Order: sequence, then C-alpha cells, then structure tokens
Amino acid sequence: MKKKRLSKQQLIDKQKLDDKKFNRTMLISFSILFLCLLSILIFYTYRCDTRLTWRKMDWYGKVVPKNWICMDGDILQIHESTKAVFEDKIYYFCSQECFNHLVKHFREVAITPDAYSGDSINKSVAIIGLKERGKPELVYFKNERNFKNYYETKAEKQKQVSNK
Repeated sequence: MKKKRLSKQQLIDKQKLDDKKFNRTMLISFSILFLCLLSILIFYTYRCDTRLTWRKMDWYGKVVPKNWICMDGDILQIHESTKAVFEDKIYYFCSQECFNHLVKHFREVAITPDAYSGDSINKSVAIIGLKERGKPELVYFKNERNFKNYYETKAEKQKQVSNK
C-alpha cells in the first residue's frame, strides 16, 4: 500500500499542531515543577512555625514536654529550651535573659497557681499543659488528677456552649 503524501500546507499545519502539543506539555511540566519547588521552599522556610502550629494543636490535653517551654514567659517555644538548675531544681528557659529574670524575681517566676485547684506550686515539679488549643500559653498542675479534671471541665463547657 502506498503512503499518502501530504501537501506542503498539510505538513506545515501538522508541524504547528505538534509544536502546540509540545509547548502545552512543556508549559504544564514546568508549571508543576515550579509549584513543587515553591512548596518545598515555603515549607523549608517556615518549617519551625509549621511544627510549632502542629504542637499547639496536638499537645492540647496532653502533658507538654518541659524542654519545649520557657518557664519565664509561660509559653510554648519554637525551638527546644535550655535546661538550667537553680536552687537544686531544673527549670527551662528560651534565653539567658529569662534565666536571669528567674534569679532576680524567683518568687514571681518560679511559683505559680495550679490551673485547676489554685494551689501554689513550683514550676519545676509541675505537670504542664496548654491553656487553649492552638495557643502557646501554658498552665501548670500540681498532679495528674488536676490535669485530667481541668481538661474534662473545659470539654464539658465547650459541649454546653455548642449545644446552645
């Protein structure tokens, strides 16, 4: 069987059509590559903030590890805190300035009320939790029972508000 020969105009049209397909494919490929690269760069740039946001959501209702907090400002930190020993107790701080503030104002910084019972407790021996989901503020508890009761009470209040 003989192959059909294309006219010059048909060849030009076919070539234009092939070029359009190639250009479309290249445009889509480079767009996907660009979006992937941009996503990776954004995540790389904001990875610490992303992890902090995840911790603020995930650690609500759970015991917060002490090495992720600053006991001077009572907030969850982006990076791990520094351990410092003062008066035979271990405290965690984000900076030397915060530790110096503890040394100068020990009673105001190291002693805090239990969030559930109101008893005074030392932060170094307290159980630590997040005050609200998605917020970095911390609350301290004297024991595990107060810790559980605090979050159960908050959950009941939220149910009552949502039922109204």
